[in-house]
Amino acid sequence: MAKQRHTTQPRERAGDRSRVLGVPLDTAIANRDRLARQVGRDFARELVFPELVAAILEELPVGACVLEVGAATGAITREIIGHLSMVTAIDISDGMLQLLLSSDFAKAANLRVMQGVAEDLPLEVTFDAALVTFTPRRGHTLAALLPELAMRVARRIVLVFPDDRTMDWAYLARTASAQGFDARARMVHGSGEHRGALVTVDVEGWMPTPTQEDDWAVDAREVEVPYPAPRGTAARLVRYFMTVGDRAILVKTDPQGIQRLYGNLRTAAHRLGLGEVTVRIQNDGIQIIRLPRVT
Repeated sequence: MAKQRHTTQPRERAGDRSRVLGVPLDTAIANRDRLARQVGRDFARELVFPELVAAILEELPVGACVLEVGAATGAITREIIGHLSMVTAIDISDGMLQLLLSSDFAKAANLRVMQGVAEDLPLEVTFDAALVTFTPRRGHTLAALLPELAMRVARRIVLVFPDDRTMDWAYLARTASAQGFDARARMVHGSGEHRGALVTVDVEGWMPTPTQEDDWAVDAREVEVPYPAPRGTAARLVRYFMTVGDRAILVKTDPQGIQRLYGNLRTAAHRLGLGEVTVRIQNDGIQIIRLPRVT
């Protein structure tokens, strides 16, 4: 079956995907627009370094038609557009895209810019590859993006992560394998302290199955923590999690205390988690998630 190229015109933000990013979509858009105002054209610029760009281009097919998800202000777009036949840059934030459209490469003949989410692209529109750059998605909302992209991509999905020590890239690589994809992950080192992670997911031959979704969130037991949290709560929770062998724990507390508890849990996970635990905020709780040991 012949592949159809991307001919869809830029369109307005879709409003029927209420939680594709793990938070209400309007909240995600507002957060990203606020970042655009605060950081401006320098958004994510400090995360991009030559070795990372070279690694990305190694994974993308030569002369490919690529969908860039989460293009933001174009920090990665700028570096790859000269090597590809077509780049379709998509982001939910009008503020981010306005900065991209005011850049010196915005008029490139092989660049299309769209506002929206990848899940709303028509299934009959396919790309050679997708590039997901520094996405705000986390946990199962990030894992759920893979099958959506796989239905719109012919060959490969490449995901780029900052080295923020959450190990989201390791979680995603494991989840992609569980979904039936051929996935691999690697760290990319630059000069100084520059580091990033790439997860490459090959989609050729992949078919969706009834068990494709990662159900760790469904399996998570819920733990209520009083507010204010008693002294030592974070360390006790992480030690308990390491002992019981659960895949995940959802920690609930009063909204006034969630940020402080989150920070304490991050510290405890880093100190006690043996590289196998990550912590993230999602919706109205804090998730403690078990990750594979990285060797």
